[in-house]
Amino acid sequence: MKQADYSEISPVDLSNPFRNPTEEPDYSPDYREILPTLDMPDCKLPLIPQQTERTALRRCFALTFLTLLFAFVTASTVYILMQTGAAAALRHNDLKRLGELPENYQMIVMQYLDDSAINTALTLIAFTVGNLAAFLIGSALTHLPKGQYFRLRGLTATRTVSYIMLGLWIQMLAGYAADWLTKLLEQAHVPVYTPDIALDGSVSKSALLVLYVCVLGPITEELLLRGFALKNLSRVSQRFGILMTALLFALMHENLPQFLFTFPFGILLAYITIRHDSVTPAIITHICVNSFAMLKEAGRLYLPGSTFRKAEVVCKLFVLLLGTVSLFYMLLTERMPDLTPHQSARTKRLVVTAPLFWVLIAVHIGMAWYTAYTM
Repeated sequence: MKQADYSEISPVDLSNPFRNPTEEPDYSPDYREILPTLDMPDCKLPLIPQQTERTALRRCFALTFLTLLFAFVTASTVYILMQTGAAAALRHNDLKRLGELPENYQMIVMQYLDDSAINTALTLIAFTVGNLAAFLIGSALTHLPKGQYFRLRGLTATRTVSYIMLGLWIQMLAGYAADWLTKLLEQAHVPVYTPDIALDGSVSKSALLVLYVCVLGPITEELLLRGFALKNLSRVSQRFGILMTALLFALMHENLPQFLFTFPFGILLAYITIRHDSVTPAIITHICVNSFAMLKEAGRLYLPGSTFRKAEVVCKLFVLLLGTVSLFYMLLTERMPDLTPHQSARTKRLVVTAPLFWVLIAVHIGMAWYTAYTM
């Protein structure tokens, strides 16, 4: 298509309004939700959207970012309320039993909650509630039927295995990059927070951690990010939706080591969601990759040192080989959707001027900074 042809699209193809042949058909929601006049014979799409279209797009993007903020606020509020209630219950019980409490009692209670399975259970409940509530409410506000997330096409066992191996390959290389960068920053006296997924606590605490990291976390995060957010951010451009949800996914983890992994991993998860018109392959891949990390941690704790090191070397070589093959296979057989000038004018230019987008980024960067300097 010549550059001159981009000035105006007419007539409009309802199934592909921006004439982008690199996008997956039928994944993006009906653009008539944004521009109701799209199916009229004289409808045209100018390069720069007119006021009505811009307003509808701004509203859609704002609702998406607001819903992700709602997920964070809801999870944080539920956690704080439950933790406060648990601490109050312990205080009441100890005061009744002992009659008098030490001056540092509050510190003792917080340490007890952290060492026991209680804080792990509260985290599991809070983030599950926050993610699911945001997913359901956001889908309703943006008129996305739940069935749109699970239509599934073209997923085979071979493709599923290749996605999992590529995810593990990304995880392994990102781990090396994170270790190198962490040491570099520590030498410069810059604090770096690394989340603790150790299984050396009580059995109940470890079981709850595995339940969240390997099951509930991946499912609820995928529903919220690759389900609700990706659908809405792909209304104009699937490429934009893939990159934007990957960025938000990485920022939501609020630490640098995980950012290095979750950004490229988020691109993979978003791409395969669009490729197969379903959040199911992303859920499967996310569960398997997280489970592998927990299995590695269990091996480190419970296997003899020499046995673990040998098993780790074998696993790394296996992941390196199959992950590299999967990467080259995808590079040869798949491609990221392009971004046309019409789509660019309706995505990047609108999002960078959306206040809620910057609020969302500031909240997660702020939390990352706070955690790094206080933990």
